[in-house]
Amino acid sequence: MSIDVTPETLYETYRDPVARYIGARVQNPHDREDLLQQVFLNAIAALDRYDPSRAAPGTWIYIITRNTVIDYYRKQEREPLPTELEDFTLYEAEADARLLTEETLEALAEALEQLSKRERDIIILRFYHGLSAQETAKRVGVSYANVRYLQYAALKKLRRCLE
Repeated sequence: MSIDVTPETLYETYRDPVARYIGARVQNPHDREDLLQQVFLNAIAALDRYDPSRAAPGTWIYIITRNTVIDYYRKQEREPLPTELEDFTLYEAEADARLLTEETLEALAEALEQLSKRERDIIILRFYHGLSAQETAKRVGVSYANVRYLQYAALKKLRRCLE
């Protein structure tokens, strides 16, 4: 797919895939939104250096997104806690993380229940057990193409359930 590489078309075309990429890697919703904005600010700043003969626009924006997320985590490691958070104990932080994880897992479990058995099996084999689509096809007894389609459909249903 060839697109006109302008700030507007970049944002319209790649906003959702970039948001999903960031969302899968960053827990804090405020940080996710900030990173999404930062990706497109970085892209606009580098637009004059974009060379379509070296990479497709999607590849280029993916690299910017990846680097923005990496920079975010590097910065997280270097910054000390603000003084108002120094009294926040490790126990409280762990309790909040456990609660968030339990809520997230509960929501995911409920969403998985909305899938058919075959779709649920494919999602579990692909993402929990880390099997390739070909390995999953052999296990489930369907074609590779059918695994890819069922995975796509299942993820779409999960996304709707979790929103």
